[in-house]
Amino acid sequence: VVVTVYNVEEYVGQCLESILGQTLRDIEVVVVDDCTPDNSMQVVEHFAVADSRIRTVAHAKNRGLMQARRTGYMQATGDYVTFCDSDDTLPPNALEALYRKAVDSGADVVSGDMTYFFPDSSQDYTRRSHLSYGHGMAAVYKSLLLAEYHHNLCGKLFRRPLLQDHAYIVMENFTNGEDGFLFYQIVEHVDKVVHITDTVYNYRQNMQSSSKVRLGSKAIRSICLLNQLRLQIAERHPEILKDTRRKVTAMINSLYRDGYDRDAGLDSYVAELGLKPYSTLWSVFKYVPFPKSCKLAAKRIVGRVS
Repeated sequence: VVVTVYNVEEYVGQCLESILGQTLRDIEVVVVDDCTPDNSMQVVEHFAVADSRIRTVAHAKNRGLMQARRTGYMQATGDYVTFCDSDDTLPPNALEALYRKAVDSGADVVSGDMTYFFPDSSQDYTRRSHLSYGHGMAAVYKSLLLAEYHHNLCGKLFRRPLLQDHAYIVMENFTNGEDGFLFYQIVEHVDKVVHITDTVYNYRQNMQSSSKVRLGSKAIRSICLLNQLRLQIAERHPEILKDTRRKVTAMINSLYRDGYDRDAGLDSYVAELGLKPYSTLWSVFKYVPFPKSCKLAAKRIVGRVS
């Protein structure tokens, strides 16, 4: 279980308690200190003294979530690897449910459902995934692109060689879409992915956050990089090209609808990363099915006016 640590002093103890209390006992917990400035690692060391299944690795400087996860999975020695963010928790039987399914099915990746929980529990809900089109590479991509299957790294169990034996692109301080950027690369190397309906992950939500908070320039560039990656993969697998173009067009035009060309450098990133063919109103009608194309185009026009 790879746990990355940065500024989570308040929550990391709960995270580790949930991992160490798993019904599956034969585990190792690799905790990566991404140069956290608070007392998070003091909490971790308290647990590590009491439980030898925990070992720690430290970065010399802050490198961001993607690099911290890579450090963790490259250090892993178990047959399988999973991720748990240090402000989240695992239900008690999560690892056993995922592991048993992995062994029984021979899958490269096993995923489960995820609960989004809030401090007051008033808005908790379960996010469910589906693999309606099959379990192979192209089928999983289709489910991802149609948003019925989610690209979160957490809540999934990976065969360790799937992570360690490939030179994935991993960037420092990637600020949005970190999970998707790696998972889209991973899927290109899978033979079989399966999903179980057990809830295997508890994802903490911040009551102070808002979907209306404006993204900064780094975040917009990260989103554009993810969409460039989607297109690069689709060029190698033409069977997913149609769905990929639809996804990328909808995403980029949504950013224009929200005015990120005005305050976050969207135009420059679209040009730099070869996304111009998917950034125009014409592209909406070319790649997005009717009537969704009409709705998206109308929203972008309204957004531009406002």
